[in-house]
Amino acid sequence: MRDLVKEIAEPSRRDILSEIKSGPKSVSDLVAATGLKQPNVSNHLAKLRSRGIVRASKVGRQVFYSLSSPEVEIKLSTLLQQDQTEAVVVDFEQAAKQFARAACAGDEQTCLQMIDGLIKQGTPLVRIYQQVLADAMMLVGRWYEVDAVDEGQEHLASAITERMMARVVHYSAPLRRTAHRAVLGCSSSNWHALGLRMISDYLRLSGWKTFFMGANVPTRSFLSAVREHNPDLVLVSVTPADGLEEGLALVRELHSIKSKEHDFLLGVGGACAVENAPIFIEAGADFTAPNLIVFSEEVLPRIDRKEVENLGIFTNHKKID
Repeated sequence: MRDLVKEIAEPSRRDILSEIKSGPKSVSDLVAATGLKQPNVSNHLAKLRSRGIVRASKVGRQVFYSLSSPEVEIKLSTLLQQDQTEAVVVDFEQAAKQFARAACAGDEQTCLQMIDGLIKQGTPLVRIYQQVLADAMMLVGRWYEVDAVDEGQEHLASAITERMMARVVHYSAPLRRTAHRAVLGCSSSNWHALGLRMISDYLRLSGWKTFFMGANVPTRSFLSAVREHNPDLVLVSVTPADGLEEGLALVRELHSIKSKEHDFLLGVGGACAVENAPIFIEAGADFTAPNLIVFSEEVLPRIDRKEVENLGIFTNHKKID
């Protein structure tokens, strides 16, 4: 990595690498972003390729340049953060509102620019997912409830959000590797899978092997997946409130498997589970958690440390005993 340290000391190459870090770029993309002349950009790229820092991929007639490996990406992120004199402050509340408005309007380009900007600034995946994308979709849900947007706009916003999630994951380096497995799915009658998918993505980047089944999973299929994959962790999302009985029935069935056939941790999330947390714990869940931030900062570290006795109810980063 000595070559990388040397290359970012040169301002033009540092600018080029900063742009490439946010995603593959063509020469014309880099010319527009950096203000450098085309021959200069090409010369810098040739030297970065010769040192194994970037690689080139041809798509049709275009050549796109990207970082050569996750190791280079991690090291570059560290060096660029060290080089910053002031931390970038993001107004997540305003960002969520702006994203929600653009997504409902079908303005995917604005959404893309917002997400790419956050990635370029080094904003962690958890913050982008929870405080921009998830909060934006909560706003869209509220707007739908008061007829400020219609069902088509809500679906459009959801589709754009899913594509932005895929983009964030694409440019996120794996955090570590483990041998753990997780099965995740929504109870029957629950069609809101974005929050659970965010947790699935985070677990995968944390080295877990994940089996994400998505929305409206029939109880029989859910139980079959757990038996087949023998996971260390099972996560269920239950929402809206009219899915309470289906959710509780699924949790009881999973608890029965856990007691008789497999040993795994059973967690529940979603609006219905958060509102009725004690009932789900009584039904057999090991813990409930309201969102990705709480799961990533409070629950998963305890699982990693094997502090899994009496996990219980988590809310606002605090466990309720």
